Amino acid sequence: MSDEEGLSGKLKEMLSMWRRILKLSRKPDRDEFKLLLKLNLLGFTLVGSIAYVIHILVTVVFPAIRGG
Repeated sequence: MSDEEGLSGKLKEMLSMWRRILKLSRKPDRDEFKLLLKLNLLGFTLVGSIAYVIHILVTVVFPAIRGG
């Protein structure tokens, strides 16, 4: 079996797996969508807040400690 046949077989197998996944998947209902949206927004807010605090610490607090 050549490399092309092996690659072709792998591609066919991957496409078959994708088809199976798409058959099993479903569209979320309104309540599930709202819950996922809230969780994502909460996560983004939390990560953004932590990044903002780190930014303030680096730009304001640490230069003051070093005498800058």
